[in-house]
Amino acid sequence: MFALSLVIITSLTPPFAATANDGDRKWFNSGDGTIRAQISAIFDRIKNVDIIISNATPDQMEQIDYLVGCGMGPLMNKTVRIYEEVGFDEGNCVVPPKITPSVAFDPDVDIDEYDLLTEQIFITWDRSYETFVKMWVQNQYDGYVVFGNSSLFDTLLRCLVGPKGTYLIVFADEENFVREEVAHSLEKIWQRDGAFQVFVLVGDLIFTFNPFLGNNDHSLYGRLIKLTSTQEIPSVPQNNFNGFPLRIEMFHSTYSEAVTTSNGSVVDFTGVDAMVRQVFVETLNFTPIRIPPDRDLFGDRLPNGSFNGALGRLSRHKSDIAFVGFFIKDYFSTGTEFTTGMYSDELCCLVKKASRVPEYLLPVTIFPPDVWLLLFFMGIVFTVAWIVIRTGIRMKVNYRTVWYQKRRLAHLFNLTNRIRDGSLFREWTQILIDTYILLLSAPFQRFTRSGIERLLLFSLMMVSLIFTTMFQSELASVFVHPVYYRDIDSLQQLDQSGFKIPVKYKGYLDDVFPANYSPTMESLRGKITYQPTSEAMLTVVARLGTIATVTRRTTLALDNAIYLSTKQLHMIPECPRSYNLAYVVSRHSILLEQINIVLLRMLNGGLVSHWISEMNYNVTIRDWERVRELGEPNFKTLTIVDMQFPFYLLAIGLALSTGVFVVEQLWPLFASSVEQCYLPRHAD
Repeated sequence: MFALSLVIITSLTPPFAATANDGDRKWFNSGDGTIRAQISAIFDRIKNVDIIISNATPDQMEQIDYLVGCGMGPLMNKTVRIYEEVGFDEGNCVVPPKITPSVAFDPDVDIDEYDLLTEQIFITWDRSYETFVKMWVQNQYDGYVVFGNSSLFDTLLRCLVGPKGTYLIVFADEENFVREEVAHSLEKIWQRDGAFQVFVLVGDLIFTFNPFLGNNDHSLYGRLIKLTSTQEIPSVPQNNFNGFPLRIEMFHSTYSEAVTTSNGSVVDFTGVDAMVRQVFVETLNFTPIRIPPDRDLFGDRLPNGSFNGALGRLSRHKSDIAFVGFFIKDYFSTGTEFTTGMYSDELCCLVKKASRVPEYLLPVTIFPPDVWLLLFFMGIVFTVAWIVIRTGIRMKVNYRTVWYQKRRLAHLFNLTNRIRDGSLFREWTQILIDTYILLLSAPFQRFTRSGIERLLLFSLMMVSLIFTTMFQSELASVFVHPVYYRDIDSLQQLDQSGFKIPVKYKGYLDDVFPANYSPTMESLRGKITYQPTSEAMLTVVARLGTIATVTRRTTLALDNAIYLSTKQLHMIPECPRSYNLAYVVSRHSILLEQINIVLLRMLNGGLVSHWISEMNYNVTIRDWERVRELGEPNFKTLTIVDMQFPFYLLAIGLALSTGVFVVEQLWPLFASSVEQCYLPRHAD
């Protein structure tokens, strides 16, 4: 898209300007065509040109006719619109111009036939910041011409000049032209707005400010030059900026780490962003000037609509580029824009790691509850199957006497005399006990002599062998690798926990949980709060355990890996937001095109991905000793504390056996006393 240029030819009455005379008109009376060629070169790549006049006079009509008339003017083959009168109230920038548009200019129609003073149309303005921003964006490609009055000249340029525009300013008389003042004004335009395509036409000379020209030792940049040929028109250098100073924003972030001195002052940065900055500066031959950051870092929107931090400085053209990754999203700032995307990242929620399972409960937690239930019901199923098989064997055997039959079956099933002479329920109870003894791989002596039952018990022992082996291996593992209770593993569980979600950056308030997405997201959105604190938020979460927070996934991996390695924090796998990140420049920066070219070359060459992988590796190596010292060792010496569970089982078993022994010893006495109570009494 080509920039829109606007030329104002205006006539001001005293005291603002002198009356035009023939000497002031030599810029379009000159017959050598130099001015026409220069104006044509200035607007060479411009498709739309707006001409604004004030108090349309025959003299101004003649000048417009020179610019666009007869198909021979320097603005031929352009789309030309003519506007009448641009006004300001007391030089206030936020007062909108009064514009009366005419129809598009037609070179085939005599310019005198245009009625420039009809159809008065005024821009309505409610004096709100949003309306002014919209108007500023609409006027950012416009330019103005002012005759003689320097204050009005500065006001127009301060309000309406944009970096992408091309502007031709025609002074009405040469006597009011002061070269030093114009040079100072154009330099302020460059420093304040980043615009340099501003040309001043005085008599038959055109002046402009070239910010990329330096003196012999390149210590100062920017000079007012007089155009003598079309080749001297300033343009953005393509490959070599000859040491042009570039003001760079940089501070500690995910991919940039500060290099400090012994007294804590920051002297440089390392990391991916620093590597990109270095290659960019060396490729285009810039002189980097580091802008010290403030405590606001990225920057937030203030109540009056302005911004602080890096966003504020870029909006005010106090810096040129921020080599820090910003989320590509709407910051509600009209003064900045993004470079090409550099990398991606996610916003994830973190909570405190679930507490560790006590040592005395470790054997119980080896298998989940459903596996323990499966083992229990498996014993019931095998018991029923064993009883069915034994009942079938009993029905099949037919001996001559009952006594002999009981003796033969007791020998076949390897039953004790007490079980043989007992009831059928007593035998089934013993089958249940024997089933769980075999299922737990406990010692078993009374093995059956029945072939059918042996096949059943063989399958039971194979199942028992598998489960016992798994139990023993897991039992050795849980003592070395700690077991924790279940963590919060989804956003729904986080919502159900009722945790508040404090964050340190205001930008997270509207970005982490999307609005109108789901009831869970809406609920979590209501729990997130802004809580500025000097202490790291991850430290607060690890200490309290009753709150959650939000951070970038890469930040957690690079700067805070110690929290995960030492089992202090747990990252919820379900991350609510994913973003692309890019660097930030001033809006419509003239350097953006060259910046993107170099960045895309780095991306296409795989350099950025390589530097990210290298940084991850270096951080892992650097922090390995610390993580190993603070983390759990890969071996463990078992102590009496780890053996609590078996001692508890032993104590329970001894207590139960003691109780049974006491009951067995006291039961005969109790039974005899009961029997004595119910015996009939005989008369004496």
